[in-house]
Amino acid sequence: IVEMIQRLKAAYAFLDILVWRFSRGETPVADLALLKVQATTTLEHCARESLQVLGGRAYTGDNRVERIYREARIFVIGGGSEEILRDLAAKQMGF
Repeated sequence: IVEMIQRLKAAYAFLDILVWRFSRGETPVADLALLKVQATTTLEHCARESLQVLGGRAYTGDNRVERIYREARIFVIGGGSEEILRDLAAKQMGF
């Protein structure tokens, strides 16, 4: 659970930095792509770990955690896969 909190706090901190940069008129395309990767992988990790915490109960009936876990992959792929977004970020950074 502590690792989930750590990842969530890191994603929120990254988001706060990007909001601040936008408020200054910047358009940090590379960092936006990296934030999307970080946020969706964090969602996927937290959903997977939540299933582990719940054990077999996570798979019985209409469980919200199980649904989030299934939908997490859609969020990872939607808007660009991790590889595409990392490539975009690399190009924006001049690599």
